[in-house]
Amino acid sequence: MRKMPAVAIALLVGLMIGSATPHISTAQNTPAGGRPGGDDMPHRTAKAFAPFIRAVIVRRMNNAAQLFKLRRSVQTYLEQPETVQILGRFVKPDRLNLNLVGGRTLGENIGILFFTIAHEDGPVAFKIYYYGVGEDIYISRMDIMDNWDEIEPAVQNLEALPAPIVVSLGGTIDETGGQ
Repeated sequence: MRKMPAVAIALLVGLMIGSATPHISTAQNTPAGGRPGGDDMPHRTAKAFAPFIRAVIVRRMNNAAQLFKLRRSVQTYLEQPETVQILGRFVKPDRLNLNLVGGRTLGENIGILFFTIAHEDGPVAFKIYYYGVGEDIYISRMDIMDNWDEIEPAVQNLEALPAPIVVSLGGTIDETGGQ
């Protein structure tokens, strides 16, 4: 009979330690600024890609190519009538927010990013395949879609962020949401 309270106490202590472990590791990885991880890679990524996506939307390919190198297949894709029609919806893109929803890392400087924009005609999604060589980032493939039947499967097999990172297409982070 004496063993029963000792076992119950040991089990309770084990549960308390187990539930505190995520909070301890988060506290250890939190810098003085208060954000876990310290690196804040999703925010920096969203801010870096917002001017690029804006340049693509307003059809300033020279500006987009100055930010990231575009493979010829991407340039050809951006000239296709379906893509031009989707991008033609955006009259004043500076008033819109870009959402970094998630992505997938496939190696060092290789990955896929998934962005969305809410538009009055419906959502538009940008799936960007990139890789880095030296100091340059190359966009090797880009899918732009506005159909739910395309958007939903496109986000499959990607790692979703806990909450979207919201950035204006002008490049500033929306401090009220998405963090």
